[in-house]
Amino acid sequence: MLRIEKPIELTTEFEMSLIAPAEDIMFFDIETTGLSSWKSGLYLIGLLTYDDGWKIIQYFCEDVSDEPTVLENFFTLLSSKRVLISFNGDGFDIPFLSHMVEQYGLPYSFDNVESFDILKKIRPLKKLLNLENMKLKTCEKFLGIYREDMFSGGDLINVYFRWQEDRSKEKLECLLLHNFEDIENMPNVLPILNYIYALNGGFSLQSQELVKSPTENQQVLSLTLKTSVTMPVPLDIPLDNWFINLSGSALNLCANLYEGELKFFYPNYTDYYYLPMEDRAIHKSLAEFVDRSHRKKATAKTCYQKVSGLFLPEPEPVFSPVLYREYKDKLSYTKFSPELFDDEDLTETYLRSVIRQLKLKI
Repeated sequence: MLRIEKPIELTTEFEMSLIAPAEDIMFFDIETTGLSSWKSGLYLIGLLTYDDGWKIIQYFCEDVSDEPTVLENFFTLLSSKRVLISFNGDGFDIPFLSHMVEQYGLPYSFDNVESFDILKKIRPLKKLLNLENMKLKTCEKFLGIYREDMFSGGDLINVYFRWQEDRSKEKLECLLLHNFEDIENMPNVLPILNYIYALNGGFSLQSQELVKSPTENQQVLSLTLKTSVTMPVPLDIPLDNWFINLSGSALNLCANLYEGELKFFYPNYTDYYYLPMEDRAIHKSLAEFVDRSHRKKATAKTCYQKVSGLFLPEPEPVFSPVLYREYKDKLSYTKFSPELFDDEDLTETYLRSVIRQLKLKI
């Protein structure tokens, strides 16, 4: 077995404490000769751990006989950690190693450590970030992360077999580099999680203003909110009646306001009459004074009062009163005034209702 250790300086902008203290964390990635743990072998485990500084350690199998020793070294280090971070570890690395441990009859497991699979955490963002796929290298490219290694894990299987034949330094460096950069870049990919934290975290309103739409003769409400994290890359999110921009530590929400006439539908329509000539409903206590030929019993669809003004669209009713264009429309409105957002709780509730339109499972 070869053991390679190298100290590194983390440059990630992600706040690691959001996951756990540094000393409780271990990043890891494995390299194998195939996808099946029944038919394939393990030739490399790389890990990033904190011990008076961050360092990458790689355990390399020179031969299949090294597998138990590599597993023993890995699990010995893991026993002092609380969180194991990987990229698709739940889908591949952890099941592969668990089966190998079982095959060799070794007394190790992942039972006492929490798995933090970056891939599982960020998968809901694939469409939002317009990613071709969810491979580690694709995420690195989105974030502008450069890597020297140009091979995939599958490409290197034959390189490993050829290395066993000639033990060339160049092939060994190629094998180690791929795994090293996978490990080194994992912390640098974590900032993608900031989009999730920003869309799912707390917000504080910084400012609001009315602006004219650049494409339509329409007023737009612009809300600028501060988030608890920083976005790695600015992101625009268009919606039917809203537009979200995430940039730096700010979330900007633009809502297309509606100017005109809407309807406020009264509850308990059986208590109202509809006046066709006036196109409105009145309570039956007042309808007694209206000629019977000018009134009819209201229905749910005709039990309304018209309201004119400037209105804020709502995906779900948050503010009162709630108005609609027509009965049972999915989109509701409320009469706009800057004072709507004086209430921090209602402001956050409104923002979350807009974010839910993204249908992200976060």
